[in-house]
Amino acid sequence: MENIVKEISINAPVSKVWKAISEKEQINKWFMPSEDYKPEVGNTFHMTGSKEGTEYPHTCTITEIIPEKKLSYTWGMSAIEGETLVSYELEPEGSGTKLTLTHSGWDKVKFTSNDISLTDYHNGWNHFIGKIKEYSEQ
Repeated sequence: MENIVKEISINAPVSKVWKAISEKEQINKWFMPSEDYKPEVGNTFHMTGSKEGTEYPHTCTITEIIPEKKLSYTWGMSAIEGETLVSYELEPEGSGTKLTLTHSGWDKVKFTSNDISLTDYHNGWNHFIGKIKEYSEQ
């Protein structure tokens, strides 16, 4: 399966978008809340997403941090056997920021629930990159 790649231009400086994707208090405002998130390589954190009233716990571990450039973490959840990788990459774009989100590793996992599909991930990331943009541009 191919990677999910989403690109968006955000009318905010890289430093502001970086804080939105890397600081717990800010992530909790636009994404799934996490009590144990810390922006440190090796930190494992937990989030819970939901779809149509069903909750899906996620377990993620930060694998790479390049301040104001790249943040990556593994992505595991109950509806998938195995782990994928989520990466946010930031580039200056005029006075704003180009954000590229890549969710990769789909060839290494198996869906264990018929309620979740790759289409759900495409739709979910479309929703959340819109939320990052809206949040960062405030």
